[in-house]
Amino acid sequence: MRRVALAVSISGVLLLAAWVQAPASTSREITGPTASEIDAAEQAAQSVAPVTRQVDEEADRLRQRLAARVPFTPPARDPFRFKSKTGSEPFSTDSREKGSDPVLSAPLPVAVPTLVGLTEDTVDGVVVRTAVLSMGDDLAIVKAGQAFSRFVVRSIGPASVELVDVTSPNKTVTTITIR
Repeated sequence: MRRVALAVSISGVLLLAAWVQAPASTSREITGPTASEIDAAEQAAQSVAPVTRQVDEEADRLRQRLAARVPFTPPARDPFRFKSKTGSEPFSTDSREKGSDPVLSAPLPVAVPTLVGLTEDTVDGVVVRTAVLSMGDDLAIVKAGQAFSRFVVRSIGPASVELVDVTSPNKTVTTITIR
């Protein structure tokens, strides 16, 4: 049995070696390109010639532009320094330096909270009202006598709230209602 296996193995190796060494196809005559193939290649090259010439001209123009060095000009101002190096004074918006009277402006309007909601609760037979006030991004739930921003809640009615501005010189009272 060993001799048969050895014979089959040797013949398989020889068959494989012959297959590897054999050419991929039958031999055929290798010839150069035909006249029609040469004409077609020349026509294709001629049709591409104007485009290649144009690309070459653009590349030459870019090379000339890159070869010309532009001198560096220092910037007119330095964004990292507040005083200028030349010693000239910066632009001033202060009208007192110019010798004219300052412009009088109207007082800024006072921001008043908005009444967002009212609640009532009965505690020991007495109605206790609570107001929900907002001003800008602030929101507060206050009772009478409590402060919100610069205001103190004076009283809370069924549809309105009285606020006292503690920062004003005459303690201005403002009434706000639910909208």
